[in-house]
Amino acid sequence: MPEKVLFAGDANIDFIFSDLDTPPQEDREVFCKGYTTALGGSGTITAAAYARLGGSCDFCGLLGDDTNGRQVMEYLRNAGVGLTLLRRMENLETGITVSMIHGSTRTQVTYRGSLDVADETETLKQEMHDYGHLHLSGIYGTTQFLPNVTQVLQAAYDKGLTTSLDTQWDPSQTWPFADQWLPYITWLFVNESEAISLAVKHCGISDRKPDWEMAWEALAKKTPCPIIKLGPKGSYMGGNLYPPVDVDHVYDPTGAGDSFAAAFLYATIAAGQDACRAIHLAQAAGALACTFLGGNSERFTREKLYSMVENPLL
Repeated sequence: MPEKVLFAGDANIDFIFSDLDTPPQEDREVFCKGYTTALGGSGTITAAAYARLGGSCDFCGLLGDDTNGRQVMEYLRNAGVGLTLLRRMENLETGITVSMIHGSTRTQVTYRGSLDVADETETLKQEMHDYGHLHLSGIYGTTQFLPNVTQVLQAAYDKGLTTSLDTQWDPSQTWPFADQWLPYITWLFVNESEAISLAVKHCGISDRKPDWEMAWEALAKKTPCPIIKLGPKGSYMGGNLYPPVDVDHVYDPTGAGDSFAAAFLYATIAAGQDACRAIHLAQAAGALACTFLGGNSERFTREKLYSMVENPLL
């Protein structure tokens, strides 16, 4: 199978307000010291990070044919992501996320826009034969695509592709369709809250003081390799806790989990490493992503990433 990766899921733009004087407050004006526009969407940030590491990939999705949509395409093009499967639609507004950062925490508000109508199911099924791996991310924000994810994952499985999924948070905490997806996923990326909520809903663990170890054990019975991202505590995979990679200052956590997934996929797919070695590079990628504003930056490079781990892959 070819090693080229097909990414799909949410695609939008981020408006980031950083260094807030205080956390956002109800009916109060809060000032900040920084502002930028950046690539948004878990799916697109992961694709950009994978390409910046040197991996070959395309992104399949939908944007509005507006200024923000054109800017998202430019961010992806500059990162090295293939855009032949990324559509733009007239009279449609590209989704927007406003991210407000205070210290190491962030508050996000998303206007779905194009995310509300994006459904590239048929394109994915028709084009996936040219790829070796399919990664889906941020799908709980794509209301039209969400009910069709099962058939896309099943089609990829039937065609012999490896697959991965980064759920992102389901605001309803009901996790519709997730139980159908788990058997078809090679690698499941979830953070601590997502893992616990998902396991309570679909894996039968008690909602009385559940923890991430309980969640991992339950998820591991449903899907081949769940990987729980634990932020400053590291990550958990295969019954083992992997320590974090420290950085001097956490400037913005946006994209840390997406970069983690991208580096893990790069190590396993493009560099041919086993999962235990790949997760060390993933830890470093998540840490590196916290050192710059926004989820995508020219500072995210393979050379910098390899300098952060003891045994680089090359």
